[in-house]
Amino acid sequence: MRMTILSANKLLSSELMDLDRELKARSQTKVEMINTLSEHIISSGGKRLRPIVLMLSAYASNPDIKNNLIDPSVIVEFIHAATLLHDDVVDMSKMRHSQDTANMIWGNKGAVLVGDFLYSRAFEIIVEINNPLVYQTLANTTNTIAQGEVIQLMNIGNIDLDENAYMDIIYRKTAILFEASAKIGGILSNKDHLEALGSFGLHFGIAYQLRNDYLDYFGDSGSTGKNAIEDLYEGKATLPVIHSLSNANGEDESFLRNAYKDTSNIDGQVIIKILKKYKSNQYIQERIQNETDLAISSLKELKSSRYKEELIGLAEFCATRVS
Repeated sequence: MRMTILSANKLLSSELMDLDRELKARSQTKVEMINTLSEHIISSGGKRLRPIVLMLSAYASNPDIKNNLIDPSVIVEFIHAATLLHDDVVDMSKMRHSQDTANMIWGNKGAVLVGDFLYSRAFEIIVEINNPLVYQTLANTTNTIAQGEVIQLMNIGNIDLDENAYMDIIYRKTAILFEASAKIGGILSNKDHLEALGSFGLHFGIAYQLRNDYLDYFGDSGSTGKNAIEDLYEGKATLPVIHSLSNANGEDESFLRNAYKDTSNIDGQVIIKILKKYKSNQYIQERIQNETDLAISSLKELKSSRYKEELIGLAEFCATRVS
């Protein structure tokens, strides 16, 4: 079964239209900069993957769910948008989804403060939902994301970061919000499946971030909407480099280390050639497939349904996406 995100979008078309309408309404204030900058980040071409995972998880657990899924979907999308605003400031990023980042247009201060606004707006909506387990899940999630950001910041320029430490960072920064999204879908529909849905979200999120790492070195910048080998320029050691360093001979190891020390004169094609020499591209693809398989196997206890099929298809799509 090979579905694309378009299939999930079609199935959830009504909900996603309501979501977009509510995202715009909930981000409006009497402060012009908040409105303009929020509109920029919310409408910048994101896939709405976290809300989609939340909704599909809820319906896969209980197709007859009566609870409102739009508000929790707004919450996870606002949290995601806030992390993007903060990430782009920390990373000094200039482009996202083929558009200038908010910090490039409005400056770092505006991007940080509007990110703070989106976080606080998300927690206002959490209070409205009035579900202690949802609140607990999201409070832990946002705290863990913040820790992940700091840990990554502490390791900028640390090319000796090992694989286990790196996997911990991507769990904290990326996977946990997917885990929370799937789990909240379960909380609002059928608590019997919380562990299964949480496991799906966790492994899906890890696979998603590993695919990002893969595309940074081996993807097409025209498709990704980002500059090639951006992680290296930002001083981040991601899995392609971590794997190659652990296998490289002295000359190649020295070249990679020097590239991280001085990014002013990097030949990206030479870097990519070294990574392919040690089959780091193949290794990451294998890791992505393994996490995808774990995500799909987590859903075994759920009854067969169109929504379960879409979750499986979404995992397969994200494992091979080009952007």
